[in-house]
Amino acid sequence: MSRIKLPNKMFSKIMFPKIANGLLKLITSIFFMMHLNSYALETSIQAHKADQSGAYGVSIGLSDNFFEQQEFNWAISYNRLEDTNVHWNGDDINFSLDTIDLMLSYRYYPKSYNAFIKSMVFEFQAGIGVALTENKFVFRPKIDTDDVYFSEQGDVNGVLAFIVHKKLTKQMSLQIGVKHYPSYSEFGDISSVYFGFSYRFGRQKGY
Repeated sequence: MSRIKLPNKMFSKIMFPKIANGLLKLITSIFFMMHLNSYALETSIQAHKADQSGAYGVSIGLSDNFFEQQEFNWAISYNRLEDTNVHWNGDDINFSLDTIDLMLSYRYYPKSYNAFIKSMVFEFQAGIGVALTENKFVFRPKIDTDDVYFSEQGDVNGVLAFIVHKKLTKQMSLQIGVKHYPSYSEFGDISSVYFGFSYRFGRQKGY
């Protein structure tokens, strides 16, 4: 089995269908309205290592709680995975995946007299990922064969995540987590472990 990249036959392009674009704008607007009534806005950046050999990526996100209820949160993030592998026609082919994740989550704040345990937060996330990337195998024009699509713009896939937050300062936290797409279009299941940081702006509520 060989691993190949096919620059002349493989097509990876970011486009945005009108329906998916409108849906994301609507959901983002709803999240923004929620933020106006909530406590503080949290930003994050994460580096990912996917379960496929050589695949890696990065995420940039925003999150906030619902109406000052620190346990219940929403999150929106842009995610890019490089060298994501799909097996087709006897070969392994690499693509880049760009996704917007829309998540709801529950955060558990341990109650303890121990300062280290008290500084930890455990978060469980569930939501959807909207694909921004169209990935397809393009055949030569003279060959009467349809292009093979592995993902299309606007594909909606379920996503789950678990995150451990370690508070470093009042505003900044270290993040270690795992993210899992049970079925990402034609790529199958994709999982990654990640490491990152978050920074919270606005009024702070103690853990």
